[in-house]
Amino acid sequence: HLFSLVMDTLLSKNDGRVRDFFWASATLDESAQWRGRLSPVEAEKAEMIKNPTLQSRFVVSRGLRRQLLADCTGRTSAELEFHEDGKSKPRLLEADGWDFNLSHSGNRVALVARRGPVGVDLEMQRQVPQMAGIVGRYFHRDEAVAWKKLGAAQRPEAFFALWSAREAAMKCLGFGLAEGLSLTRVDPSLIFGQSVAPGRVGETTVALHRLEAPKGYLLFVAVAKTKV
Repeated sequence: HLFSLVMDTLLSKNDGRVRDFFWASATLDESAQWRGRLSPVEAEKAEMIKNPTLQSRFVVSRGLRRQLLADCTGRTSAELEFHEDGKSKPRLLEADGWDFNLSHSGNRVALVARRGPVGVDLEMQRQVPQMAGIVGRYFHRDEAVAWKKLGAAQRPEAFFALWSAREAAMKCLGFGLAEGLSLTRVDPSLIFGQSVAPGRVGETTVALHRLEAPKGYLLFVAVAKTKV
């Protein structure tokens, strides 16, 4: 049943557009369903996390990535091995070109996989103090100009659209916030609901996809045009 649920998610979320990536999402409430997908080492790590929310997030994240990447690669979830050093972007060993990326916010986890560089960012809309100051300091000038032209009621969602798209772009290319913020520009059309738009990090161009997300959330996937 678990395999069918994931595949149904991948097929139904495609909404008719031609894309070369796969994605799936789950809620933390589903952690019991994903626990059986963990490797023995992952299961042991999960038990060491005493905070219930953080433990559920770990279980869902690791279980979901094993299932999705097994579906994509044709291997069993138990066969998959990962490299994680806490510094660089996690990667699949013996990946045959497959890249993946994960994001979590609120009560949800989202995962994307592709043969080529890919990044994802999920954001739950929430109160952010000094929003205008963040836009002025960290967003690209073109993004800030477009954001400031909006009415007060439109600004919160537009803020998270730009932030989420920027994070997805940086994660696609392996940049952290500290090094990537000043190098990133996303097309301001994203704040007006554009579903696909260009962006760049430094000299590298990415395609940004705005995906359907639950109410109160925004979800963006970034794909580098040059595949590995």
